[in-house]
Amino acid sequence: MSEPVSISSKNTRSSVKPTGRLSLSERITRALSARRKRWLKGAWQIRQSNIFILPNRFGLYAGFLVLASFAMGYKVQNNFILLAVIFLFLVFMLSLIASVRNLQGLEMEADVAPYYFAGERQYIRLVFRKKQPAFNLTLHAGGDTMALDMSSGATSLLVPVGDFERGVHPISSIKIQTLFPFGIARAWSWVHPPGDLVVAPSPQELAPARYPRGNPAMASASDKKRQQNNFADELGDLRDYQDSDPPARIDWKRYAATRETMVREHGLDTQGEVLLRQPATTLEEALSYLSGGLRVAERMGAPARMMLRGDDSQNAEYVVHDTPTREQAYYALARAQ
Repeated sequence: MSEPVSISSKNTRSSVKPTGRLSLSERITRALSARRKRWLKGAWQIRQSNIFILPNRFGLYAGFLVLASFAMGYKVQNNFILLAVIFLFLVFMLSLIASVRNLQGLEMEADVAPYYFAGERQYIRLVFRKKQPAFNLTLHAGGDTMALDMSSGATSLLVPVGDFERGVHPISSIKIQTLFPFGIARAWSWVHPPGDLVVAPSPQELAPARYPRGNPAMASASDKKRQQNNFADELGDLRDYQDSDPPARIDWKRYAATRETMVREHGLDTQGEVLLRQPATTLEEALSYLSGGLRVAERMGAPARMMLRGDDSQNAEYVVHDTPTREQAYYALARAQ
């Protein structure tokens, strides 16, 4: 069995030996790098070339009325009616121009969280700016419609973009439209937030004391020492056995007497890394356990060491001690198969 791959935020390439094909850690690092590059492209700006405009139902009625008035004025040779028709036609054309100018130049920046959790609705924060104030704007995203107040030239909104399951998902396009100024024409444009939604498994959190901690190299020796310490066995607290618990921590004396599989918690280290090993359960249950362990370790302010089986049945090891390595670990959980 090959050695596990260790991912570090300082120098990822140095910890991975070059092989004929890219390792799991290299694929994850490259994907995260490409995603961050897309984030750094800057604001999306609405230009005249990507604005669409059509008359709405009220505008169609108004246009039909103008044409009917023109036909009647031309037939009866009434100059007053013809002048009124020309005036209404100019108003209609100016309304189209004003609608386009109301959208043109609107800038948008997307603030996408590095990861989300399955079972929760995903939101992104959009920041809008415009040199001149804009009016009567609405935003359509995720089946919701929200008013966009740009009277001051800048605003921000928390926009729902979906309710996705575990995985990496592209962000759907967002529609911005306006009926300014007279409500006879509808102008709209599509904006495309950069980046993807990294949806990690729904976390299954346990009590902090139920996660083993310490140096993994010393874990087996420490377990043997605890088994030999009968006095410590008497003082330990019992709890139900979990699939992720090492067999060395099972209270075999109690099992022989009562056939109950129990584990003593006194021997768990309270210092060092939180050790997370993929339990022998279904894939989604195992990933939820690992996701919950990472979340508990983050709240405890403790580093974590996560073991995850890859596509080739080899274990990949993720050392999580800061924000970048935590993002990589959640990204690996989102992409696990």
